[in-house]
Amino acid sequence: MSEENNVRPEAMDMLAEPTSWPKVIGIISMVWGGLSVTCAGCGGVMAMVGPAMLPPEMQQGPLPPTMGLNATNITSIGFGFVMAAILFVAGLFTLRRSMTGRTLHLVWSGLSLAWIPVGLYLVFRQDAAMKLFIRENPDSPFSKGPGAESNLGMMIGFGMTILFSIYPLFIFVWFLLIKKTKESFGAEAVKDYI
Repeated sequence: MSEENNVRPEAMDMLAEPTSWPKVIGIISMVWGGLSVTCAGCGGVMAMVGPAMLPPEMQQGPLPPTMGLNATNITSIGFGFVMAAILFVAGLFTLRRSMTGRTLHLVWSGLSLAWIPVGLYLVFRQDAAMKLFIRENPDSPFSKGPGAESNLGMMIGFGMTILFSIYPLFIFVWFLLIKKTKESFGAEAVKDYI
């Protein structure tokens, strides 16, 4: 008789490979969150020092309202930084198969999806402010550049909003409708600390 028959079924269950999707979602969220933290940080620095880095001929006269630190940029950069940090931490907890990762992902995706109309409003508002600047300052180098009077900025903002809505929508559906329990999450019996 072989030794294989002497192994209890519950011992075999313990040796079974756990489901791999939490690892994949966790890694994607950590990478996406880490890149977003970096981009938000760089965006904040460039908003502060960018105008000083312009060539001298572009520093004469008023700067466009979309450049530098203003309420819209500070709000967007700050919110983006906080959201990226939440996503990174959610990915870390999901990688550890903690149900806290599910909760943080749901918070992140809910806030991200709720931010879409606000983000679109800010894009349209920035575009309108830039068009007003061009009308009021026709001699400004910013008013003469290629595509200055086009809707290119608005189209890019709209496209980015749609593109960056895909992952939050996926996460919202995945964790709210599909992965609701510890069993479906594949979580081990570890204590959640958050």
